Amino acid sequence: MNKRISLLTLLLCLVILTMQAEVMPAGYYNAIQDKADAELKKALFQIIKGGERYVYGLNEYHTTTKVQNGDTLWRKGDLEAYGTWHGFRSSDQLSDGTIWDMYSTTKRYFPINDGSAAGMDIEHSLPKSWWGGNENDAFKDLYHLNPADRVANNNKSNYPPGFLNDSNKVNNGVFFMGKDKEWNDYAFSVIDEYKGDFARAYFYIATAYHDMKWSDSYAQYVTNNSYLTFTPYLIEVLLRWHRIDPVSEKEIHRLDAISSIQHNRNPFIEYPELVEYIWGDMKGNRVDLAQLIPTTSSDYHIPTDQINPMAYPATEVTANSFVAHWKNQSKRFYKLEVFTVQESGSNDTLVSMPGFKNDLIKGNKQIHWLLENGNEAPYTLMDGNYAICSSTTTTKRLIRFDNFGSAPADTYLTVKCCVYKGDQTADLIIRGNNDEVLYTQPLTLDEAFYTFAIPKGTTTISLIQKEIGSKSKGYHRISFQQAYLYTGDYVREEVQIDGSPFQVRSTSHRVNHTTYDTPLYYRVTPAGLRASNTVMVEEENNVGFEQPTVSSAHKKIIQNGELLIIHNQCTYDVLGRKK
Repeated sequence: MNKRISLLTLLLCLVILTMQAEVMPAGYYNAIQDKADAELKKALFQIIKGGERYVYGLNEYHTTTKVQNGDTLWRKGDLEAYGTWHGFRSSDQLSDGTIWDMYSTTKRYFPINDGSAAGMDIEHSLPKSWWGGNENDAFKDLYHLNPADRVANNNKSNYPPGFLNDSNKVNNGVFFMGKDKEWNDYAFSVIDEYKGDFARAYFYIATAYHDMKWSDSYAQYVTNNSYLTFTPYLIEVLLRWHRIDPVSEKEIHRLDAISSIQHNRNPFIEYPELVEYIWGDMKGNRVDLAQLIPTTSSDYHIPTDQINPMAYPATEVTANSFVAHWKNQSKRFYKLEVFTVQESGSNDTLVSMPGFKNDLIKGNKQIHWLLENGNEAPYTLMDGNYAICSSTTTTKRLIRFDNFGSAPADTYLTVKCCVYKGDQTADLIIRGNNDEVLYTQPLTLDEAFYTFAIPKGTTTISLIQKEIGSKSKGYHRISFQQAYLYTGDYVREEVQIDGSPFQVRSTSHRVNHTTYDTPLYYRVTPAGLRASNTVMVEEENNVGFEQPTVSSAHKKIIQNGELLIIHNQCTYDVLGRKK
């Protein structure tokens, strides 16, 4: 086993393929020698077009027996063709059975029966609507199909990648949507370690389907009038994403797995420099294959990871100084922030539900999944981490909170939810004691947090959906992701110490400071990259300051939910930063 596969097994824990991974055939790219620009892209098209494709979705089976000249060719139940989800088991499965999802952090598993995963869709990273949605080979091409979190996928829709001004539409820590500075509309983004994956998938589709007719409805993104396929601003975005995130072990594994299925390659994973020859800084230059090292070669070294800055524990901690350390990112400048955390008020969590799943609800005596008449509801409508609050029939279901005592003053309910896939509208109704309606909240198609003040003395809270006119017409559905009932006025603020942030040129820095009676924290941001993790400065005897006083309820939120606190409609992340 070569070094690349060994490293893959140890570091990424990707599932070991039972089939022999297909490697690049000898001479596969010979036809691009001395080619440039449009001629180069067309030569690549001739090399990688065609091949085989799995059917889109699940495996297809014959439903009847076919007989020809007296011979049975196939019978009912015989496998006709493998589907996309079967392919994902080779390309996107980790050794523990979980699915590699570039759209969320939710941990999901492949089902035993070779079906689709709950809470996930098959996502076309390059939207199929851009070419009209025809179910051609591009529609079924695994190089740009991904197993994707359903909520993120629904929001992504047919929007392009972009440089976001905000992430107000979606922000789940991995996948983001907000207004783009150039499109003047929504666009999506992902964390840096996946940006190159998406960019190289886009470049591949533009090349493998070089002769495809693009829809005029999306002329701001794609064009039929240039060999480049993409419009200038989208090229700018994709080039930036490609350069930020070099080819990773994950992509190399996926390339081999998909090649074993489709029998064609993604040249921009194998030779990432080819992106520059067609769309980037090397335009006008002719390719010399002898000067390019394929990423699948043992001579290729995966670049140092520059997308996950890491700060290390402080050393030489005294009452008025310490030395901060962080990973070398080969950057000229680093911004080092050193700060204290000021906390005021208090927070007590009465009910915490960071995700709606069967096992979580069944194990929580404060949350019940009920029919409208109060009887326990079956769990058949659960979908991954999401609870569908109704069917489209005459059955209404509700979520009830109780066994939390009597709500004190300053109690709040925060619910993260959205209109369920397939429906256009839904109203969330919050009921209190004796089923009194406290609030009616129209929901959006996009997941969002909603916060409600709960009257003092409330002992029961029900979350239910509004019916559509009459029971005979059924009910709109609601997808619930999170719910918290809490009381208090907790506020957390970061205060930079004198001189912070510091401009640093090395990978360590001695910080001199006045003695503090609260802990110090630091994080580092390499030039052009995102911020590192946050480190609390401490040693065995906690020289110079005391440990913070934090309630057990406060700790529980940090550990179990992606949400730290919501108060007065303000959201804080797990580091206490206001979103």
